Amino acid sequence: MNKTLIVDRTDFSKVEIIDQPEGVLADGSIRVEIGPFALTANNITYMAVGDLIGYWKFFDPQAYGISRPEMGRMPVWGYGKVCESKCDTFRVGDRIYGFFPVAERIDLKPVHLTKTGFQDGTDHRTSLHSVYNSYTITTADTSFDAALDDLQPVLRPLFTTSFLIDDFFGREDMFGAEQVIVISASSKTALGTAFCLKQRGVRTVGLTSARNVEFVKRTNYYDEVVSYDEIENLSKSVKTALIDMAGNGDVNNDLYTHFGENIVYNCMVGKSHWEGARPPKIEAGAPPVMFFAPDQAKDRVAEWGGAGFAKNLGARWVPFCTSSKEWMDVESLTGDSALIEAYHALLAGNVDPARPQLFSL
Repeated sequence: MNKTLIVDRTDFSKVEIIDQPEGVLADGSIRVEIGPFALTANNITYMAVGDLIGYWKFFDPQAYGISRPEMGRMPVWGYGKVCESKCDTFRVGDRIYGFFPVAERIDLKPVHLTKTGFQDGTDHRTSLHSVYNSYTITTADTSFDAALDDLQPVLRPLFTTSFLIDDFFGREDMFGAEQVIVISASSKTALGTAFCLKQRGVRTVGLTSARNVEFVKRTNYYDEVVSYDEIENLSKSVKTALIDMAGNGDVNNDLYTHFGENIVYNCMVGKSHWEGARPPKIEAGAPPVMFFAPDQAKDRVAEWGGAGFAKNLGARWVPFCTSSKEWMDVESLTGDSALIEAYHALLAGNVDPARPQLFSL
């Protein structure tokens, strides 16, 4: 039997772990033990926009023999180890990194193999975005330094988004903004974005909850850090771009009321505030525009080539990881109860940003 987490797609607070029967491994496939994987606010965003962008489709329960149409499987980023192989390229013990469901194991069908990885050719996934169907063979990719092992699942997918946001803003000359306000500034994607913007010399303001102000200041990535109830203290005459990691309508309303027409761009990245993800009332200022990182990545890979993209990303990735050790301590946990407890804490926004967690079932 294979333990797997399923979530009510209309009420994320309803979650359970079920036992799923496993069949015989198909020819050309590998069976992979999943873990450790990271659980972050990014995973809540995947569910909140799951129907809009298609994240529910990657591990559709019905495609894996789970007859619960009201339920979905939350995707996460993490490691996997081959425990059975009917694919000549892979041996038991080989380690990969990529997109997984929260489960003990999964069967993958490696196709389009390269020296460093492969795509999953499982039938229901072949039409989905290649970024989320790609798996890296960790021993073949030099960016998987053993010294960064615990940081990879927590930061790597988030930092790739951070890098792409920074690249997008740089390409657009900051949309004419004199400052960038990052909403939900304690999130890992926000911190990575602020780190990149700082290298450009862009004035960046971190907006966060009162309890996280001191932590965000400690990272030293932002020029200024303020809490949500201090928005009115910011100068309203400054041309401002927003990067929104939370999707909280109330916070957006406060910002539009305060800055008005001086909001020159609003980049909507995440919806970790899944219950408060209503659109803001806009009387003046640029409306929110959804940012989809895989499309930006596709454009840059086409322009720079795969090797060029990896080189440019790595130039920011390694320094960011090195700096993150000054403010982050990764905790590793195992088992159903620890995972469920952490999941509900994450939904409630009751997590310590300085102590991200890795899990295995």
